[in-house]
Amino acid sequence: MNPALHSPAPREKSIWPMFAGAFVLFALFALGVAWMLRSGDKASYDEEAIRAKERYDILAKIEEENKALTTGYGWADQAKGTVRIPLDRAMELTVANLAAQGEPRPANPIDLTIPLGSAVKPGGLAAAQPTPPPFNAPAPAVPAAPAIEAPTPETPAVP
Repeated sequence: MNPALHSPAPREKSIWPMFAGAFVLFALFALGVAWMLRSGDKASYDEEAIRAKERYDILAKIEEENKALTTGYGWADQAKGTVRIPLDRAMELTVANLAAQGEPRPANPIDLTIPLGSAVKPGGLAAAQPTPPPFNAPAPAVPAAPAIEAPTPETPAVP
């Protein structure tokens, strides 16, 4: 008896129900993830947004303090009698003070006999500057090594 003749034929199974079930499970998973993302408050757990808001608050406070310091009058040091004035007024006073001094003058007398580009020693005398060599100068000559003669059949080789 041949067992192959008496065994029932294998049933053909369709794979479409398995694909449909996998698609339904994937769709349910995607809907669950979407619901979880929408239900949470994004700003409550976003640390970067919280830190950015804190930085903006600190920046606004610093800008407000700087504006008060640069646009208002006040004591810088009352014990020394130093006052703080607005920047615009300080610039006006400085320009008026410089205009009252006349033409600007050099701090030290200028010696026009010293050539431009020369270094000046502390004593006021110009130091001589070394002249750089020209770019097309030939390379320095290298002494040639003594030539070694090849041994010939008439001369024995020296060990």
